Formats: sequence, C-alpha cells, structure tokens
Amino acid sequence: MPETKRTWSLRTKLLATYLLIVGVSMVVLFTAFEYRNYHNANKRLHEQIKQIADFQSSTLSVPVWNFDEQSIRLAMSTLANNPHFISGTLLDDYGHVLEHVGKEGAEPNVPELKVARDIIFSGSERDEVVGKLVLIFGDDQVQSQALERLIFDSFILILLAASLVGGTFIASQRLIGKPLDLLLKGIRRAKVTDDYEPVKWQSSDEVGQVINAFNDMMSHQIETDAALRAARNAAVEAEARLKDAIENISEAFILFDKQQNLVLCNTRFKDFYEYSDEDIRAGISYNRLIELDIERGVVPAVDHFGRSYHDLRSAYNWDTSGSIEVALTDGRHLLIRERPTHAGGRVGIQTDITEIKRAERELRRARDELEHRVEERTHELQAATTEAKKANRAKSEFLSRMSHELRTPLNGILGFAQLLLMDQRHPLSDKQSEYIEHVLKAGNLLLELINEVLDLAKIESGRISLSIENIDPSNVVNECVDMIDAYASEQNISIQRTGDDNPQKYVIGDFTRLKQVLSNLLSNAIKYNVANGKVVLDSSEGPQGFWRYTVTDTGYGIEEGNQDQLFQPFNRLNAENTDIEGTGIGLTITKHLIEIMGGEIGVDSKLGEGSTFWVDIPLSDETIVRDAPELNLEINHLPKRIDGTNSILYVEDNPANMRLMRELITQLPRTDFIEAGTAEEGLELIKHSKPDLVLMDINLPGMDGFEAFEVMRDDPNMSDIPVIALTANAMPREVEKGRELGFKAYLTKPIDVASTLAEITRVLEESKV
Repeated sequence: MPETKRTWSLRTKLLATYLLIVGVSMVVLFTAFEYRNYHNANKRLHEQIKQIADFQSSTLSVPVWNFDEQSIRLAMSTLANNPHFISGTLLDDYGHVLEHVGKEGAEPNVPELKVARDIIFSGSERDEVVGKLVLIFGDDQVQSQALERLIFDSFILILLAASLVGGTFIASQRLIGKPLDLLLKGIRRAKVTDDYEPVKWQSSDEVGQVINAFNDMMSHQIETDAALRAARNAAVEAEARLKDAIENISEAFILFDKQQNLVLCNTRFKDFYEYSDEDIRAGISYNRLIELDIERGVVPAVDHFGRSYHDLRSAYNWDTSGSIEVALTDGRHLLIRERPTHAGGRVGIQTDITEIKRAERELRRARDELEHRVEERTHELQAATTEAKKANRAKSEFLSRMSHELRTPLNGILGFAQLLLMDQRHPLSDKQSEYIEHVLKAGNLLLELINEVLDLAKIESGRISLSIENIDPSNVVNECVDMIDAYASEQNISIQRTGDDNPQKYVIGDFTRLKQVLSNLLSNAIKYNVANGKVVLDSSEGPQGFWRYTVTDTGYGIEEGNQDQLFQPFNRLNAENTDIEGTGIGLTITKHLIEIMGGEIGVDSKLGEGSTFWVDIPLSDETIVRDAPELNLEINHLPKRIDGTNSILYVEDNPANMRLMRELITQLPRTDFIEAGTAEEGLELIKHSKPDLVLMDINLPGMDGFEAFEVMRDDPNMSDIPVIALTANAMPREVEKGRELGFKAYLTKPIDVASTLAEITRVLEESKV
C-alpha cells in the first residue's frame, strides 16, 4: 500500500506558525529579562562589595594605626554578617596578617568578587598607608536567587504559553477553523450534488470575504449550470425536432461531413435506394454510396446518353452546388440537389419527380397539340384579320367616298343658297328667302348627320385622337354658352349659369371634345324644351376626384322605360315624328367621348317636368393659378380690307363648285379669279401667272391635290405661294395629312360662305406681311 502522506490543515499550520513565533518571542524576551535581572543583581553585589571595602578600610584606619587588636577584631567580625562574605584578611604595611576572617585559602568565582583596599591614616601633616584589607565575596546566593526566580518565571511562562495556546486554539477554531470547515463542507457538497446551499457565515474579515466570494461564485455557477442545462435541453429538443422534421419531409435528406463521410439521412432516402440498416450507416463515404448504388443495380451504370453514373455524380466539385436528374432502373426519376455547408461538408435533397416527368411528357404532348391547333387558329385568325382589314379599308373608303360624294353636292346647295341670301344686287322676295332658309336648314341637317356618322365611325374603329391636357372648367362653360347663346335666343330659351365660376383645380381631357360634349347637351336641352323654357347649366365639384357639369331643362321629359335607349345610335325615341330636327347619334357620340376621356354621363328625367343630364370628368392634381385680367383695347376685330389687286387660282374639276367659288370671290373687292380643271393645268397657270393664293381641291382627276402641293413646295418659284385645301374629303387622316404637308388652311365642303371669305382674307393678309 502506498504510504499516505500526512497533511496538516490550514488551521494547524496557522496555529503552529503562530505558536512558533510567539514561543520564540517569549523565550527571547524571558532570556533577556532573566539575564537583565542576573546582571543587575551582580552589579548590585559588586557595588555593595565596594561600599563594604571602602567602609571597612575607613573604619580600620585608626585601629590599625593604633594597633588596637580588639577594635580590629570587632570591625572584621562584622563582615561575617554579610551573606555574600567568604573571607577577609587585614595586612599591615609590611604585609603581615593582622586579622583573618572566614575560610582560609578561599578564591573568588570571578576576579570582581575579590576587593583590596589600602588602609590610609590621615594625619595632621600627611596621609599614610598603614595596612591593606583584602576581602573575598561569593555570588552563590545571587545565583541561587536567580535560579529560583528562573524556575518561577519559567513556570509563569509555561502557564502563559499554555493560556496562549488554548486561547489561540479556541480563537482559531472559532474564527478560522469553523468557517473553513463550513467552506470545505460547502465545496464538498457542491462537488457531489447540484442542490447547493450557500455557506452561512457572517464576517467582514478575509475569511468572510472568501466565503462570500465562494457563495457568489457558486450562485453564478448555479445560474450558469442552469443556463447550460437549458441550452443543452433546448439543443437536444432542437436536434430532436430537426431530426423529426428531416424524417418527415417528403424529400430524401442526406448530410456528409468535410471528410465526405455520411453524418445522417432520413428514412425517405433509404426508401429511395432500398437501403437496409446494414447497407447504410454513419461514417460510410460519399463515393462508397455511389458504388453501392451501382452494385445493387438501383441505378444503371451508364445512362441512355452514355454517361457513367459514377462520373455524373462525381462531376460536381465538393465545394460547389449543383443538381442532376437520375433515372433509376425501376423507372423512377430523382432530382438530386447538393450544395456545400459552411462546415466544409455537403448537404443533399433528393426529390421523386417521376410524376413531374410524366406530367412533363403529357404537357409536352399537349403543348405540341396546342401549338398545332394554335398554328391552325393563327392561320384562320390571320385570314380573318386580313378580311377584317379589307372590310375596314372598304368601310373607310366607303365613308370617305360617301363623305366626298355627299359633301360635293351639298357644297353647291348650301353655297348657292347662301349666295342667294347674300346677293344684294338681285334680292329675293320674302317667300323665296323662306324657301332658301328651308334649303339651308335641310342642308345643314344633312351635313350634321354626315359629320356625326363620321365621328361615330372613328370612335367605333378606335381611330379617334385626343389631346389630353389640363383644362379650366369655367373656360369650357364660357365658350359653350357663347356658341349656343344665339341659338337659345332664336328659340326663346333662357340659359342660367350656376355653380363655381372660379374652380380651384383643372380637369383632365380634350378641350375641343369636351366642348363638343357640353354643346351637344345644351343644344338638346334647347331643342327639346318647351316654349319660353329655361336651361340651367351648373358647373361644380362632383364626386371624389371628379368635376360635374349638369344641364337641366324644363322640357317634356323622358319616360323611365325609354331612358336606357337614350344612348343608342339613331334612336330618337319617336322624336323623328315631330318637327324637332336631329340625327339620333349625338348622345351616342357624347357618351363615347366622355368615357374615352375617363368620365361618365348619366340622366335623371321625369315625364312632363324635364330632364337633367350630368357629366363627370376627372379632376387634375394641379391647382389653377389665375392672372389678373388685361384690358383689351382692340375694338375692331373684323378683317382688314385688302389694298391693291389680288389674284386667286382655284383648281377644281366640278363645274358647280367652280361656279360657286367664282360667285363667292366676287364678294372680295379688286380680286381676279383664275380657274383650272386639273392639277397639271393649275401648275402651268401658277408658273406663268404667279397668283397671290391657290385654292386646291384634293380629289382631282390624274394628279391629286396633295401631289400638286408637293410639286409646288419643291419648286423654288412656287414654294412661297400660300395654298388653301378646299375639299369634300373630311376624313381625319386626310385632314391630318393636309396639315402635316403645310397647307395654310384645310377647309371642308360644304363651305360656310362667311367663314371661307374670312379664311381667304386672313391668308392673303398674312402673305402680304
């Protein structure tokens, strides 16, 4: 058995150290104290001996001088009374012994105990040595007293040492031993159990501080242990949840470490490859798994593309991500996706995509079939589109032709009718004027119908163009009222304006089309009103984000059952059986225009009380900033008269239109009129006569008006001559084309005599500037 090494407790060590220090200190002090006492006793003895010797030598001086033996003997006998005295010898001046007291031949222990004094007799004349006294003393009594005192002091020292030992033991036991025992028990208890109780000791000394520090350390350790246990339990639970999640996912899961050895996989992975627990286990290498799949025949060694399964799986670098599709020998397909982990391993997810592949094949077949059908339908659609384009072109050509063919005779009818009314040289009778007014009314109605049919055709074909901008709502009201006011006065209808005359925000729309909408509603309110009726036009903010125009009349009203038919084209709700003129498509066009501009139109009507039409148009986010009105000092806005003689060339193939224009030009003073029936003839006349203005018809035989204008524009000798297009072709694309080419104006037939004369005058004035 190995020898057990004896260990001393801290308390024993402290006590032994303390006792050693105290014992040594007490011995040193005791020794010093006893030595001091012995030394003092010897010193007193020596002084006493000197005093005795001095006293005896003085006492014996006279007896020795007188040789008084009795006095000498008596004086020497007194020395025996001293306990330290051993022997004394009195010698005369010759050295003879006069008296001896004590032991014979005695010698002192130390030379200091033998004292010799000369006996000096003091005479009247001088001092004379008459003898010598030799005294010997002993220190046995001093030593005996010192020994007794040493024994006594040693006993006291032993008692004191015992008291110190006992007191120190008790104090160390109470102040050091007990708390250390408690601390040791606490340490041992903390070592063997988790149920730790703090060491109960109240003290502010170092031991108490150590115990408090130990309690604090153990409290912190307990908290740390609890946190570690909680973290460990949470980690265990998280690991369990993770494993459970991995086990229950529908895909196969596999994880390798950085040595390319298997860490874990789920049951789904084993099922995919029909692994047994003996086949797959933690630690098997990545390459071994690939070889095992080939050996067991789960996957073909070479796929149908001639690629090796081993090479295919090993093609991806361990540190890169990738995915491959693998076809198993039993017909299943797997999608294998693998990527590196942060720890240097590799994680993989494998999905059974057999159904997806089957669905892809079905989808591919369906797609091929669909592409075939789409191709067939595309051919059919292209054919239908081609036919539709042909029909659309035919419709456009028909409308253009109809517009031209209708406007051409209307130009003559309305033009000559206006000339008849304006002819002051051959004035008409009242009856004739009435007939001519009927002709103008019927012609204007037919012209209105033509224009509205063309507008409706443009809207329905989606070819209408809008200029969307910010519009001041009050400007629309002002211009519409100005345009319709004369017509209202003719019909004895009053127009009342209400609402906000100074709106804060713009509306968004096409200014011209918005005026067209509002003018149509005002015109209908006047036409279908009662005699001396009233029309109220309100302009104010409507529903959220919209501005509302409301037109209310005091007319006959509309039956509720007929209100849904209001916006149908050519449906006048039996108004065609009255003397109220109209086309029946104005409201249809109005509804389309409002909806194209993002607005809405509606009607509220009661039979016998009148109707209210409202239009909502979107508000803009921009606020109207109004400038201070400027005073217009111009009074005369009429066209200025033309000074000098002007020549106007009119290129027109229709004789009636030529005659109408000839009569119209006679209304202009000092103006020569030149005629040309074709574009080619007109170009020749322009070269030779250099007219001030050319009126160009567009639909001409041979070269049309557009081509003739391009010839003039390219010829330096003719390019500065202004040209006005005057044609029955009012299709929008033709009008736009004319404006793009650079005509000074583009007038459509049938013409308005006054407007045409004003436009001719304007162009002539501008050319003279």
